[in-house]
Amino acid sequence: MPPADEPVLPEGCDYVVGIDDSGYAYDVIDLSIEVGQTVCWIWEDESMAHNVAQIENEGDTNRMLGGKYSGMAMTTVDYRVTFDENQTFLYICEPHATMDMIGKVVVGTGIMEEVDETDSSTDSNSVPGFTAGLSGIALAAAVIMYGGRKSEL
Repeated sequence: MPPADEPVLPEGCDYVVGIDDSGYAYDVIDLSIEVGQTVCWIWEDESMAHNVAQIENEGDTNRMLGGKYSGMAMTTVDYRVTFDENQTFLYICEPHATMDMIGKVVVGTGIMEEVDETDSSTDSNSVPGFTAGLSGIALAAAVIMYGGRKSEL
C-alpha cells in the first residue's frame, strides 16, 4: 500500500493550526518551530467563531494589550505570523478561553534575549548632563532653604 500523501501546506505557511473535531480546541496546541518560520491559523466555515489572541502568562483568559491578535472571532480565519526571534508565544481563543482553548508556539530556544541595560554605550535614551542638572537644582534648593532658616534665627 503506498504511503498517504502529506497534506499540502498553503503557500507561505510552515505550519497550520486549525480547529479540532470538538470545535472547542485548536488541533495543534503545542508547537516548536525555528526562528523565521511562519505559523498560519486557518479554518473555514466553523460552526462557532474563534480567534487567536496573545496572552502574557499561562492561565490568562484576557488577551495581552499590544500583543498579536487575529481580530474578532470569526467562523473563517486566515491569520499568519512569522516569528523573527526566540520566544514562547502563548495564545487563546477569546470566546472559549475559560474552556481552555489555548495554544503555545515555542520559537527557537523559547527564550527572548534580554538586552543588557547596564551598558551605557548602547543606551540611546540617556540624556547627557541630566544628572548634573538635577544636582544643580538640588544644590540651589538647599542654599535657598539654608538661607531662609538663617534669616529666621
